[in-house]
Amino acid sequence: MQYEDTVRIATPEGVELELALAGIGSRLVARIIDHLIQGAIAIAALVAFSASIDTDSLGDAFVAIIGILIFFALFWAYDVAFEAFAGGRTPGKRAAGIRVVGSRGEPIGFPAAAVRNLLRFVDEYLTLWVVALVSMLRSERNQRVGDMAAGTMVVRERSSEAGADVSIGVAHLDDLDQAHTWDTTAITDAELAAARRFLERRYEVDPASRLRLAADLRDRLQPKVSGANGVRSAEQFVEILVAVKARRG
Repeated sequence: MQYEDTVRIATPEGVELELALAGIGSRLVARIIDHLIQGAIAIAALVAFSASIDTDSLGDAFVAIIGILIFFALFWAYDVAFEAFAGGRTPGKRAAGIRVVGSRGEPIGFPAAAVRNLLRFVDEYLTLWVVALVSMLRSERNQRVGDMAAGTMVVRERSSEAGADVSIGVAHLDDLDQAHTWDTTAITDAELAAARRFLERRYEVDPASRLRLAADLRDRLQPKVSGANGVRSAEQFVEILVAVKARRG
């Protein structure tokens, strides 16, 4: 693999993806936006706590401990929840057009999100971003300490794909409606995951490889789908197949 401001990754399907790494500027913008949101939530939580509890009878030390616990829970759980369950994007990352992914470009789960954000207290909060900045400048993948420990990296999204539904692209809704008669029961979970992975990453692949991979998926999957006739293109077949499976749960 070769690293510049991008990282090249060979997928299991044999296609090489080129992911653009997020720089310090976009990550800083994302953090500022997230901190503003977190700060507003923290203030609201503390006001609600103070209004519901007689803080004078609890003592300053106890109130301080509660405040620290609220701070930790909010600032850790906020990032973990969004990164693990919202496609690697907090509201700040979404606004900045970046997301957290695994070392192979895959979505991250709860363990990776928990580790990278637990170490955020070391390389950001306790050292005022000094450790994070030094780490990102010295790392080939612009990783802070938390990313290295969790096996994650932060990449930029292309504006054309940011926020897009992976199931709908060039496919027409009329074709999707006509596909309700398709029998897709022979499609395995692994094959469906491969189709979704292609749709998620297709904008990062050069056009020739994109067409070749779509055709390969169509050739492998279409014989297993009864009634899948008249689809205009290989990529459209993959889109409709994923959309049909999603509709049927």
